[in-house]
Amino acid sequence: MSQTETRVGVGDSVLDKMLGGGLPRNRAVLVTGGPGTGKSTLAMQFLQAGLDADEDCLYVSTEQTLDELHDAFSSFTFDIDHDHLTFVSIHATPGQTIEGDDELTLQSLDDQEILGPGFDAPFTGEYIRQYLERYVPCDRVVFDSTSGLSAISSDENLYRRTVLDLVRFFSDDAGATTLLTAEAHGTDSLTGSDLLRFTSHGVIELSRRTVRSDTHRFLEVSKMRGVDHDHRSMELEITPDGVRVGPLRRSQPPALKDHRHAPVGIPGLDALCGGGLVRGAGVLLQHDGQANLAALFSVLLAHAFETDHTVLLVPTIALRQSRVESLLGGHGLALDELLAEDRLFVVDLIGAWDQSVPNVYGPRERGDDLTDLISDLDNRTDRDRFHIVNADAVTHAFGDEEARRVRYFEEAQLVEDDDTLLHVSNPDTIGDQIGAFYRNAADQVLDVWMEEDGLQYVTLRKSPCGFVGTTSLVEYVEEPPYLRVQYPPQTRENPYACE
Repeated sequence: MSQTETRVGVGDSVLDKMLGGGLPRNRAVLVTGGPGTGKSTLAMQFLQAGLDADEDCLYVSTEQTLDELHDAFSSFTFDIDHDHLTFVSIHATPGQTIEGDDELTLQSLDDQEILGPGFDAPFTGEYIRQYLERYVPCDRVVFDSTSGLSAISSDENLYRRTVLDLVRFFSDDAGATTLLTAEAHGTDSLTGSDLLRFTSHGVIELSRRTVRSDTHRFLEVSKMRGVDHDHRSMELEITPDGVRVGPLRRSQPPALKDHRHAPVGIPGLDALCGGGLVRGAGVLLQHDGQANLAALFSVLLAHAFETDHTVLLVPTIALRQSRVESLLGGHGLALDELLAEDRLFVVDLIGAWDQSVPNVYGPRERGDDLTDLISDLDNRTDRDRFHIVNADAVTHAFGDEEARRVRYFEEAQLVEDDDTLLHVSNPDTIGDQIGAFYRNAADQVLDVWMEEDGLQYVTLRKSPCGFVGTTSLVEYVEEPPYLRVQYPPQTRENPYACE
């Protein structure tokens, strides 16, 4: 059975892509969220997708009557009178059971007796299952919501077993793919979703948040066993057709593509960026001053030389001469040879290099002096160029206004279509306005930082292509390129790449 055949669509293309093709067939997935977040709408849309595929669907409600369900869905385009759709409503009501005991009894709203005329069944998992057996087998089930089962017992273990037994019943006996809904983190733990998160095959979380004083709905797939699912938070809109998850894309569609990008030799980073760093425009690498960027720079430099580029380096303090020599040596490259062959030019604004070495140039007095020098160096090569520029050093050496002029000059006068222009900056070391300027001027922005536990990450903040908003782990490996960046989800079918 193919991957596609093992998944069932939810009814929204973006959510299906986030899930790797849809929900896993014959498994139970929990949809959790507060009131009004769209749980029931998403659940009914899931059933509508099944009806459209000529499947048998069952909607079990523990909180609404059949009339209330019809009223709730009447404003949507759902086919609530479809021949293959069955609505069932069950709830607990005080009464007298067949044993003569006064306790909660199981009541349905479809006028069908559970035990027989005049007899009430106890509100237990056993009798709920016995009642639901008359509606199976079926292909899809919605159980809305599990909080309605909390009346069974105040014992959490009994409640958990009851829900698990129902899940197994739907999956095994009914042969169905099941959506369970639950309130998120209720004050009563039995009405919340906490008990189901660990036992469900997957968890989809719905929420409300305020964005610039307006309330928006959000969706996040927090768990899906066996699937490299999309972990990002997405917006959820309620439409006449159900829910719409967006954005459809976080980067421009291929039809509007007006850029090129170049791989940098780190497969996960290239995938994250939709093919690599943008060519012919500015790229900004922001860091927190804690992240170790030496290995990343070594890969960028080595790959540039291996792809026949000439490199212009305005080094950071971490890229002092001895360090660059060592980093290049790890890739089998000799620093002195690259300098002698006009493959590498260094403009050292911080005094970390020996300026008596050929093609190493010291600080400039004015920004114009720097642009004149860079222009002269660019004219000394016919190769494509890869510029790595310490934006902080430029700002500190010449001030904000001169730094802006240098940045404009680089992209407007020097960078051609196949060239790469990478600025490196720690926003904490420069002013907010010049930092915002560099971010605004860049076509692509990457953030690299280190957490307190020593884990290092990279996020694609801005880009015309790639997984904008995705965060990937950065780690060191023993073999070239000595650096691994975690692949974003769905790399094989990247919906955000501009191929």
